[in-house]
Amino acid sequence: MAARRSERLAVVLRIAEREEQAAASRLRERRDHVEREQQQLAQLEAYRGQYFSDYREMTRGVDAATLQSYSGFLQRLGDALAGQQQKLAQAHQWLEQGRMEWQRRYHRRCSLEEMIKRLRREELSEQDRRQQRELDDLAGQRRHGRGGAARKF
Repeated sequence: MAARRSERLAVVLRIAEREEQAAASRLRERRDHVEREQQQLAQLEAYRGQYFSDYREMTRGVDAATLQSYSGFLQRLGDALAGQQQKLAQAHQWLEQGRMEWQRRYHRRCSLEEMIKRLRREELSEQDRRQQRELDDLAGQRRHGRGGAARKF
């Protein structure tokens, strides 16, 4: 007997489950990446805050070359912060894409599960109807033919 449609779809469901798990794993990696980028930004901001504080303290009694050097460093640090903010924004976009991919695969798996449940109910219902017809046919044969071929003497 050929495999039932629900059984054939079970293979597709297993593939969908693996795809969903892989997407969830990629999503976790992307979340971790965003977290690392946020930590890097926080470190740069703290570093800049400390240097800026030191710069303000330094403005008293320091030569112009040292102040200019500090000012240049603070400018490069500001550029690094802007670059890090851009990296963080890109990481958030990457995370959102991963979330959407996982969500799409999650909904596909759920849809397949529901379809298989529905098909199994339909298959069971059809099997029940078939068995009932067979029982009705048997009962009819017994009533009309008293057992048919089974009663030969």
